[in-house]
Amino acid sequence: MVSRYPQMLMVAASTSLLPASLQEGPPRPAQARAGAYRCRAAPFLAQAAAMLVVLSEAQRADLECLPRAGAAAVGELGRLAVELLRRGAAPRAYEAAARKLNVDVDTIQHGVEGLTYLLTESSKVMISETDFQDSIHVLGFSDELNKLLLQLYLDNRKEIRNVLGELAPRLPSYHNLEWRLDVQLASRSLRQQIKPAVTVKLHLNENGDETAHVLQTDPSTLLHLIQELEQALGEMKTNHCRRIVRNMK
Repeated sequence: MVSRYPQMLMVAASTSLLPASLQEGPPRPAQARAGAYRCRAAPFLAQAAAMLVVLSEAQRADLECLPRAGAAAVGELGRLAVELLRRGAAPRAYEAAARKLNVDVDTIQHGVEGLTYLLTESSKVMISETDFQDSIHVLGFSDELNKLLLQLYLDNRKEIRNVLGELAPRLPSYHNLEWRLDVQLASRSLRQQIKPAVTVKLHLNENGDETAHVLQTDPSTLLHLIQELEQALGEMKTNHCRRIVRNMK
């Protein structure tokens, strides 16, 4: 709980960043009074419920070499794709795989690059089996090859996420959030007034260490911040923003 402030009537509550419908038990009176100022996380969670991997024409062309390499080559190409993430490109490994599978080196290289993108983007958000199958359906592969790709994703997604975590910069991550609504009803100069303030204590994990930041604002500013964030999330759904994000990747 954050520090107390003098000459204030405090309505205290502590909660994680979850909507009231997801918390255990009925809301307490203090929660009900301060509930209007909670960050509404349910719409944000719902937006991530269904996700597909969008493949460009170049990425489709890279993956279309898989049928030429043969279904038996998918496992070997998947292993090379994970190695590509860990250590970078390995031309000698491509040449050895080409001799082993009896295909040309370009086919191996394009197949590995296409699989690297597909597995990386799928593992970033841990898309479901159904979403993964829908993502590769546009490639027109056989059912056997689609099943092999799905199994390749399921077998390697945790390892790929670990590799991506090692490569990603160490930025602070969310751990917990506490908040409190304070209402000042009177002061020495003004005996009757209503001055609300929302105090937030944000807990972050940074390189294994937990840090806490105390912030304070008025309810109207907090509601404005929520509206701006919701508007930004809405903009991300537009075709223009999706096109920009794909180009950045």
